[in-house]
Amino acid sequence: MENYTVQMIELLALKQSSTGYQMELIITRNDGIVFNDVLEIDTYTYDQLSLLQPLGNRVRLSLYAKWDPYQRSYYSTLVRVNGTFRETLYFACSEDYVSRLKELKHFSPKDMGIENAGSGQTTAEPSASGKSNAVGIIQLGQNRWTMTLRWLVIGIMLLLLFLRANDLLFNDPAIASSSNVTMPLTQGPTITKIETNGVGLAPAGFLREMPEMPDEKRQANELAVVNKPAAQSESKPAVKPAKQKQPAANKPKPAYGIMKLSADEYTYDLPKGYVALTFDDGPSVYTKQLIEILKANDVAGTFLFIGSNAKRYPDIVEYAYKQNMSVGNHSWDHSKLTRMNKQSSEANIAKANSELDKDGAKSVTVFRPPYGLINDALAGAVKDQQMKVLMWNRDPEDWDANTRDEIIEYFEKINPSGGIYVLHEKKHTVEALPAIIQYLKKKQLKFVIFQ
Repeated sequence: MENYTVQMIELLALKQSSTGYQMELIITRNDGIVFNDVLEIDTYTYDQLSLLQPLGNRVRLSLYAKWDPYQRSYYSTLVRVNGTFRETLYFACSEDYVSRLKELKHFSPKDMGIENAGSGQTTAEPSASGKSNAVGIIQLGQNRWTMTLRWLVIGIMLLLLFLRANDLLFNDPAIASSSNVTMPLTQGPTITKIETNGVGLAPAGFLREMPEMPDEKRQANELAVVNKPAAQSESKPAVKPAKQKQPAANKPKPAYGIMKLSADEYTYDLPKGYVALTFDDGPSVYTKQLIEILKANDVAGTFLFIGSNAKRYPDIVEYAYKQNMSVGNHSWDHSKLTRMNKQSSEANIAKANSELDKDGAKSVTVFRPPYGLINDALAGAVKDQQMKVLMWNRDPEDWDANTRDEIIEYFEKINPSGGIYVLHEKKHTVEALPAIIQYLKKKQLKFVIFQ
């Protein structure tokens, strides 16, 4: 029997009954089939989820959980979507919940009570808890169908009005005779691309609806392809062109661009056709190896350094900066800055910046909060330090991989276009990096670093 994988899970409700606690879910698998299901959860996880008060908007549940060695507990994420606004919420969870997530990642039609899904026939079978899964294909709820129908009717009405106006305009003899110009009907992209592969990536590798760019001009403005070292000015050189040092004919141009982050919003993803490799928790004994691999392939990466680690490896910080890698701040000690007041979190960030500056990385403005956690107080501290927040939307969980192949397999299964990958300075990551870069190049993606 063919096995399927889950691509997206949406949380509809948290329920409490005499027999325990449940989450009502909508599950989308990789063949496009959608189901309703109920997942039994333990009291601890239920309480942690309830504290977030996640419902009231569209909520997408991560399929992954991580072990926090500092707090010695598991945590997972969900994403609350309200229009174009997305908020990542973190919650502690039990080992039992982690096991249930793993069971959800891969399943067969029989597991879900769908024996003949391909033919459109469904049969509900009892779940492991002894209750019916009440599974139905594309059962999205009355409210969602009502809303969909409402927008469909509105769309049809607008289309009819437009066609009527168009007919009157171009069938009016006076107007038709006074114009020799054919006016084409143009329409911008109206379909939001849903990266179903992104769901379940923790902590921020969640599904994100990546908005289409208005035009190619915006991409050109945001992403300048690097044909010279980043330290050089983009303005015209002061020296005469004849005196400029010409690059060797056989020396390949760097195949990466620079994206300037916005101070007004957090950056989670990239436009289609671009990709970024970011490395957390350095510097370490692996940093130079990672940089050499990137350089050998004429690309670059963004390194988010921890201040206390930088103090141990100051020469590596300087090396990364001089090799035209982007160097960012990942806090002083990787603590949960959201548990601090604004003054304390700002001091933590400033201490890391001071160390990086002392070690040779000048004008560090990129900041990635530990665990992807950020609140109003931390946001204010980041702004006061004149820094910009860089998040991510692809998480191979390389820190937990047992082999290089596990990391490479993730890249091959997930659509990489528009991805900001969060990687870590680990042995298997070093081993996997050459294959990762070659795979992304075969996809004809443009590499990006951040400033």
